[in-house]
Amino acid sequence: MLMDFILRRTEPLQHKVLRYVPLFSGLSTHELNTLDDLLHQRSYVRDEIIFDQGEEGQAIYFVLSGKVLISRGDQPDTIAELCCGEFFGERALLEGAPRMAQARATEDCVLAVLFREDFLNLLYIYPQIAAKITEHCRLREANRPLAITDHSHLLWNHREIPNPLTWIGIIAVTCLSLLIFKKILWLVVPFLLALILYYLLAPLAKKMVLSGFSHRFAATTLSGAFLLLIGISLLMFYPLALARASAWQWNVLQYLSGGVTLLEHSLLDLQQRFTFMQNVTFGHDIYRQFLDFTEHFSDKYLGNLLFGLVSWLPSLLLTPIITFFLLKDSAYLRKMLGGAVPNAFFEKTLYLIHTVDRTARLYFVGLIKVTLLDLAMMSLGLWALGISSPVLLGLIVAVLCWIPYLGPLLGYAIVMVVAATDFPGNLPLAYGITGLFIAARIVDDLLFLPMVVGKSLHIHPLLTIMMFLVGGAVAGVTGLMLVIPMLGIIMVLGKTLELILTDTRLQARHRYGRKLRWRLANRDLDTD
Repeated sequence: MLMDFILRRTEPLQHKVLRYVPLFSGLSTHELNTLDDLLHQRSYVRDEIIFDQGEEGQAIYFVLSGKVLISRGDQPDTIAELCCGEFFGERALLEGAPRMAQARATEDCVLAVLFREDFLNLLYIYPQIAAKITEHCRLREANRPLAITDHSHLLWNHREIPNPLTWIGIIAVTCLSLLIFKKILWLVVPFLLALILYYLLAPLAKKMVLSGFSHRFAATTLSGAFLLLIGISLLMFYPLALARASAWQWNVLQYLSGGVTLLEHSLLDLQQRFTFMQNVTFGHDIYRQFLDFTEHFSDKYLGNLLFGLVSWLPSLLLTPIITFFLLKDSAYLRKMLGGAVPNAFFEKTLYLIHTVDRTARLYFVGLIKVTLLDLAMMSLGLWALGISSPVLLGLIVAVLCWIPYLGPLLGYAIVMVVAATDFPGNLPLAYGITGLFIAARIVDDLLFLPMVVGKSLHIHPLLTIMMFLVGGAVAGVTGLMLVIPMLGIIMVLGKTLELILTDTRLQARHRYGRKLRWRLANRDLDTD
């Protein structure tokens, strides 16, 4: 108890203010610090509207200073006047209903705001807070029941489908972003890898924080463990690569030679089957180029390949560093973005931030899940067919599938080259590999992708195909890989911005709030 008393005496000011809220008075210093990372602090001037009756609720508010008036347009009497330590706005979150009343500041006040998902997670983690809120709602309903009425005429204009101008803007911004990303690919790749790693490690970091560790310690531990794992893997791989370099080079040349033979036989077979191809010379040109590649692979191409891999190493080393800062400062980044917008648009901005984060998380984590499922399916299938190194080939094929359309074809070509080299002339095996890839694509397109990735991006299939073509034309392979997640995120941005810009009530509240703040700033400057 003495240590707890000492810690509370040395608490930051924002923690002491939060303890004035009865819901949080029993939390420890660490729990308050965790809660403070989720809260957004907002200042309202006297007579400024916090939210409107009938508005969609996205957050709960806690009064840290000042007073807030709760009223309804269809009732002349005031419902409640809340002061420091009280909270409001929870009913819309718990019941999924529109705001039952309007909230307006009756004097200058400071509020702590908690977004819907963070609030519901808080109730799950701390049952005592959930019990207090339930009791509070029961008493409030008993003292002054609020009848549920039709607020359709008050609700902000929610459009599920953006208008044509918004769609044009979404597609144009997506194409421009792909073009920019192509120019700075050296920075985009480590950032995307760091983002994927962040979403994979974030649940572990959250458990560590809830167990009593700080955000800095969790971020340092997880990022350091990943970096250590990579370092150990490289140290183990380096002597193995030196010892087996000559054998690996011979295997590569052997498989490339097998690929040349397979290509030669395939072109001859096509020319024998189709008479119009007998006088066509493009097959011979392709064969000569492929033969030149295999014969001069070591002296002409291997050095450039290794140099390219080494040149990417500094950029890839940024991945654990970016991951560390995302794990440590993600709450600060959310607060910074939320604090940059006016009060009238704050709840919509919170919704936008969390929706973009959720969309990216579901997509990238879903992509990793699909990759693991493809790895298992392809490894088992290649093992059953008797192909050598089925796990390695399965991993290559699964990663290549990140490139839509082109990736699976490239993976199929690699497996066919290996099979043609190890089992020359084995037509049943070639048919089996073809059937395996067709089955894998059907399962991916009809089962894995819709179930795992499709839930995160609500994009029409026709639009998906069109954007694949546009992304490939604008940014090549980079565009093919990035166009769908970019489109999904920019769609969320476009829809939310359209809602904000077309909501006249929000615009009026913003202008009214600016007028109130201008009057407050000039109240002692009038010399007349």
